[in-house]
Amino acid sequence: EVQERLREASTWRVEARVAQALLRLADQAGQSGSGGTKIDFPLTRRDIAEMSGTTLFTASRILAAWEKAGLIVSDHQRVTIKQHAAIRRIADELPD
Repeated sequence: EVQERLREASTWRVEARVAQALLRLADQAGQSGSGGTKIDFPLTRRDIAEMSGTTLFTASRILAAWEKAGLIVSDHQRVTIKQHAAIRRIADELPD
């Protein structure tokens, strides 16, 4: 798994890494409901940045854009993936 994370960090676009981190968390601890898949434990933007190998600023910018686009909702350090298929498409984008 460590080798996989290193490969991701060195070859994947940052948006794909952030999306993949959210999808992993949703698979491990997500609760599906009518509003999407809620990652139901405290999760800061710094946590997401560290998991995806990027800066806090970059992770915050990406998450804010996704929230504005309606892909996710962030509330009190809880993230809900509202558009799972769209986040999956981002995660599956090939590196440049």
